[in-house]
Amino acid sequence: MSSQPVIDPQILQQLQDEIQQKLGESLENADFYSVLEKYGILKDRVLRIRLQCNLDPNQLKSDDAVDEQQLSEIVLLKRALCIPCPSTGNPLGCNC
Repeated sequence: MSSQPVIDPQILQQLQDEIQQKLGESLENADFYSVLEKYGILKDRVLRIRLQCNLDPNQLKSDDAVDEQQLSEIVLLKRALCIPCPSTGNPLGCNC
């Protein structure tokens, strides 16, 4: 009997979208540009933020799981942000 969790692709996509939205909101509200401005370091791509969010399907198994097979982590989000944006100068940054 297999205890591998079944993750519906539509649910997984909704989860990815929501996590990306929440992280984007958090980064915008962080106002890293003003911190860089305070220290006088506003060169293009001076601050690079790399984010990766993983979902561990092994933690989704039930406690009474008989199958000990380890499943690979699912990458929900991989993103790199440059502040300020090198192409537009946007103080909120952009993907890089």
